[in-house]
Amino acid sequence: MKRQLGLYLFSMIAISPICAEEGMWPFNMLPVEHIQKTYNIALDQEWMENVQQSCVRISLGGSGSFVSSDGLMMTNHHVGSTAIYNLSTKEDDLLEKGFYAPSLDKELKCPDVYVDVLISIRDMTDEVKKNMSNALTSAEREDARKAAIAVIKKKAKDETGLQPEIVSLYHGARYHLYLYKRYNDIRLVMAPEVAIAFLGGDNDNFEYPRYALDASFFRVYENDQPLKTRHYLKWSASGPQGSEGLFVAGHPGRTERMLTSDHLQYLQEVELPLFLERLNDRSKTLQEFSRESSENKRIAKDDTARIENARKAFNGIYNGFLRLPIIQNKQKYEQTLYGTTESENYQPWARMIKALADTRIFYPSYFILEGPGSRFCKLFTWAKFLVRSAEEQQKPDSQRLKEYTETELPTIEQHLLSTEPVYPSLEIALLADSLERMVKILGNDHPAVMAALSGKTPKERAAQLISGTKLMDLQYRKDLFHTQGAIQMSADPLILLAKTLDPYSRDLRKKYEGEFESVRNESYSDIAKIIFDRYGESVYPDATFTLRLSMGRMKGYQEEGLDLLPMTTLGGAFDHAKAHDYKDPYVLPKSWLSKEKVLSKKTPFDFVLTNDVIGGNSGSPVVNGKGEVVGLIFDGNIQSLIWDYEFDETQGRSIAVHSQGILEALKTVYGAHPLVNEILESSLPPQKQPIGLLDTLFNYFRTR
Repeated sequence: MKRQLGLYLFSMIAISPICAEEGMWPFNMLPVEHIQKTYNIALDQEWMENVQQSCVRISLGGSGSFVSSDGLMMTNHHVGSTAIYNLSTKEDDLLEKGFYAPSLDKELKCPDVYVDVLISIRDMTDEVKKNMSNALTSAEREDARKAAIAVIKKKAKDETGLQPEIVSLYHGARYHLYLYKRYNDIRLVMAPEVAIAFLGGDNDNFEYPRYALDASFFRVYENDQPLKTRHYLKWSASGPQGSEGLFVAGHPGRTERMLTSDHLQYLQEVELPLFLERLNDRSKTLQEFSRESSENKRIAKDDTARIENARKAFNGIYNGFLRLPIIQNKQKYEQTLYGTTESENYQPWARMIKALADTRIFYPSYFILEGPGSRFCKLFTWAKFLVRSAEEQQKPDSQRLKEYTETELPTIEQHLLSTEPVYPSLEIALLADSLERMVKILGNDHPAVMAALSGKTPKERAAQLISGTKLMDLQYRKDLFHTQGAIQMSADPLILLAKTLDPYSRDLRKKYEGEFESVRNESYSDIAKIIFDRYGESVYPDATFTLRLSMGRMKGYQEEGLDLLPMTTLGGAFDHAKAHDYKDPYVLPKSWLSKEKVLSKKTPFDFVLTNDVIGGNSGSPVVNGKGEVVGLIFDGNIQSLIWDYEFDETQGRSIAVHSQGILEALKTVYGAHPLVNEILESSLPPQKQPIGLLDTLFNYFRTR
């Protein structure tokens, strides 16, 4: 389909006064006057506090929200899919057939999943910057910044017991301390079949109209009991109405709307092609692996879904750069900020140009050995964590790599000591793919490549390493993590590989942080000051996977001359499947087909809205002015993919599951009446329910 995006000149973090529906706002910077004026909604302190502490950040990489006073948490099926996958077996594929626990004792504990609830935000800019003297080099200032952050976080952790995070806003112009309450006991309550959660599969991903029940429910526990929470979102009886103001509260992962035109060009020419090449190679590997057997297809299902989703997203961004004059627009805007290249204001841009030119030379090596391409497979990632944690814990806290400081070690430990399943055959395939990419990027003669391959082909070496490692043994990982000197003594082949590659990885990280990140932070901080001098602080910062609020309306749009209505219906899902001859990925589950005649087909299913969202917002609740749930964000359309770098609402839309559609499916298709009652009344389901003959037989065979 042919698509076009509307353009606007001022694309840098909404650096003109608030424009249209644009903006992902921190909760301590909400534009309440603008919201009152635009939507006639007055957000008081009670509303903001309840929404803030009803929302959660999920370690799986998305957002969620409490929807009852007993820890019931709603998020997307695709956000929870990794947990659902990890609870599945060959005999009991919960992704394929779905899951529902009608009582607390049936809820399934999820390995290696935690959620964070934001309790408070404090401005710590002065404390972070107090030792960042202009007399220091950029690299020295970066070291001072990291040391200050480590001290602040440790002090906050000791004083509050909460999980601290220092958030850099406006690329280092401001620093805020976010304090979270972390919950580590998360249990699966309900998940529909993946066939309806992702109806249309990759074909419909980032498309609209949509017909997807991309919703799942978990419960947060504390001290082995359902969490009692004062803050939760009540359910709207009607859903979104007309053009009323709607809010999305979630954790957008990252936007880069402040990037200079030269930085955008670097992304287009260097980083995005590397990402896409990795994703394409990984996709091919997973496809080949899946074709070998039905069990392989099941094993690779979660990884395949994530990779295909990322491929489509990054291709959309890449093509957006090719199709649209985003860089040219940014160049015109920048000239309004610095005037001429001879002016003093131009200096931050000049520093970035030089840093980007230097980084082009070594970034591919950084990418594969330390950056996004360095997580070769699950077992190697664990090996790397183990090797580094042993070394980093020998250093003063302020001198450690940031992910190994005292406040972050519990997170590393939870990842390392996960009980999630590991499949050796998949690990071999993924590790071989990564080693082949090492050769492609670094060349056969690179010492890291020669050390990694040890004279073998990537496939031979991967098979040797995975078959020889003991890292699949949880107790072995515990011993390595907790026993001083165990890593130094270990002869495990993956530990040895991680130790061999670590010096190369650390050197590249030091180079990247010292020559690029430090200059980037300093330059963008200076650019932000120029912006503040002109517009004040009435502008929102780029997204940082922290809690934000965006505002908008339910609103359709035009595409290829057609008016697309803002809502679809449950009945439309049946029409959609029929139009594709019920062929994969348009196969409706049997549960839906069996209830077709009794389902209320006119019930709204999915809808589009103008709220500003990106990746990380998946699972965010859509709430109305009363703070009630009216929907659940699960996607954006293809026109919204470029929102990472430039917002435009001409056609760009976020997509949500309608609150009425969720309830109708739970009641009529799944018979989940205790869950519906809890959502509507905030009452717990019973501890146990009477078990009939069919349930007895089901439970017997399920545990065989």
